[in-house]
Amino acid sequence: MQYDAVILAGGESSSELKKVAPYNNEALIIIGGYPMIYYVYSALRATPSINNIVVSGPVESLRNILPRDERLFFVEGGDTAIETFSRGVEALGSSVTSKVLAVPTDIPFITPEAIMDFLTSCEKTEADVYYPVTSKEVNDRKYPGVIRTYVHLKDGVFTGGNLFLLRTAALPTCTEFGLKVISRRKDPLAIARLFGFGLVVTYLLGQLSIKSAEKRLYELTGIRGKGIISPYAEVGVDVDKPDDLLLAERYLNGISFER
Repeated sequence: MQYDAVILAGGESSSELKKVAPYNNEALIIIGGYPMIYYVYSALRATPSINNIVVSGPVESLRNILPRDERLFFVEGGDTAIETFSRGVEALGSSVTSKVLAVPTDIPFITPEAIMDFLTSCEKTEADVYYPVTSKEVNDRKYPGVIRTYVHLKDGVFTGGNLFLLRTAALPTCTEFGLKVISRRKDPLAIARLFGFGLVVTYLLGQLSIKSAEKRLYELTGIRGKGIISPYAEVGVDVDKPDDLLLAERYLNGISFER
């Protein structure tokens, strides 16, 4: 299958990151000689299943740092990640695919293999939104010492990934709930509270499974969600603090792209 992708490039750098990388927009932070967004764009363009790519963010700052590409488009981002994604989808117009991949700019580790694995796994079931998770074991093996927020589920110990595949027809339904989840993304217990007291208790007892969370999401919102366990640590590691930036510079220094 073919998919369009929206790069969420409107994110402002955290105050911690600005101390070591003085850029207001995290997409512009230089890692190994390239802006961070360049790694994300290059991985997407090298992914066979990706067709059009829309960069949703400050157009004037971003247009000149990416290669000429007849399937690359730009649109101004919004005030939130959801609005930024929605504007990207709207920019695709009638050519938009039935499901669109949302990708933030702060995952310079991402690879075409990791993206393809996620998309291929998504194709095995029908849902409105697909979200990857990676295990602590996978992350520690690939990037020893990396610090992430983990949740203890019945299925294992996981951290949330940084890709979202959404069915475009379901975008209005997903928007309101998505904003609530994003605002709580660093607090697993706060996210659990969105699903009700019963689920909180199940989570605290270590008995919450991915499947039961999917079921509760549908009961509350009518959204069919699917959690995808990814074997690629590149999906679950982002750059939002100085230690992450040092990790990225250590692993990505020396990579060369054709301009």
